[in-house]
Amino acid sequence: MAEKKERGSKKDSKEKAKKSQSKATDLRKVELLFQAEEANEVLVAGDFNGWDPTATPMKKHKGGYWKAKLRLRPGRYEYKFLVDGQWVNYVRGVERVPNPFGTDNMVLWVD
Repeated sequence: MAEKKERGSKKDSKEKAKKSQSKATDLRKVELLFQAEEANEVLVAGDFNGWDPTATPMKKHKGGYWKAKLRLRPGRYEYKFLVDGQWVNYVRGVERVPNPFGTDNMVLWVD
């Protein structure tokens, strides 16, 4: 006797589409800002990019502000700026936590 394979129903397909759509809508637009008028290059590394500073270069704007636009899921992220090859351990008004290297990481909360 031959076995009949059943394909997923239309209902299953709709549920899968809805789940993948909800994952995309879970992402929030986040903009990181850093002011460094004299800097030639500002990069950002963190939990959100595997701590790879080259993955998220920042763009310089008027007034010496550097910006990076991210799309992140809600949660807590640690990060640091890399300015002209030097890690920045402190930005005024930003939550910080110690890291295993004896310096601090900054904390980003995404709602």
